[in-house]
Amino acid sequence: MKRDEILQRLQGDVSLPALPEVLLKLDRILKDPDVDIKDVAALSATDAVLSGQIIRMSNSAYYARGGGHLSSLQPAIQRMGLRALRGLVFALTLPRIFQEGGNKFPFKALWRHSLAVSAFATELATEIGASPEVKESVWLGGLVHDIGALVLASLHPKEYNQFLSDVKRRNDGAAEWNEHEFPDWELEMFGIDHAEAGSIFLRDRWRMPHPIPEIARFHHNLGWEEPLPEGVERSTILLVHLANGICSHYGIGWNPAEREGKAFQESAWEGLGLSLDRVEELLAKVKASLGVAETLLSGGE
Repeated sequence: MKRDEILQRLQGDVSLPALPEVLLKLDRILKDPDVDIKDVAALSATDAVLSGQIIRMSNSAYYARGGGHLSSLQPAIQRMGLRALRGLVFALTLPRIFQEGGNKFPFKALWRHSLAVSAFATELATEIGASPEVKESVWLGGLVHDIGALVLASLHPKEYNQFLSDVKRRNDGAAEWNEHEFPDWELEMFGIDHAEAGSIFLRDRWRMPHPIPEIARFHHNLGWEEPLPEGVERSTILLVHLANGICSHYGIGWNPAEREGKAFQESAWEGLGLSLDRVEELLAKVKASLGVAETLLSGGE
């Protein structure tokens, strides 16, 4: 597989999905500090599936917290809050963009992993006292950190599914897994790995702002040797890296190379000022993050 051919298709292939217009518009108005919740509800109502999911999520145990049952959109949005809604809209919408069809790619497992990573990275951000901006970045960055795998599988479905099968056979019987091996195997097969492909896709096709493309690009290797764009906090990359590794380590993964073993680089843990003896303490948060992922995938049902 030629790297140049994939890079060319990343730029212009019309088969790759665009962000839904409703998500773009919602994202735009939710960034306005003076936004009227009525406008948010009206725009959300233009997507029947999304509006139904928002109402169901507002009635889930995660958001209702003993409150009464809601049946309309505006009270549901008020219950969750506008800050939470932006992340929720992405979490509910993105899994609908890449459709399964007849593809054997493990879509559900990938989104389950991505949603759990998103939730756990946000929990870790709270642990270190990160700003609301960093929390929002790692929530969205966690959602899309593996989107490059979906892109490669969309561009070359047969080849990528065969690649996953080959990785599984290569990895069967291994005592432990090393998260660096999977991108290396992608490079051998395609000339590009899912981290780089995802970063290019997010930056050039979906026009996602910093640090989202950087989170996707460096969520495996951290990119210590590469300068980051101005204003990008490396903590966003470290948080998603840790969440990705720990979730995978404890069985919330999607690719066949992931086994118990080295979950993350210790430099990321140290870079965030966390103590390694807190790993076990945070396990409950990993399980809670899985619960969030399952709730989001079910639309709050």
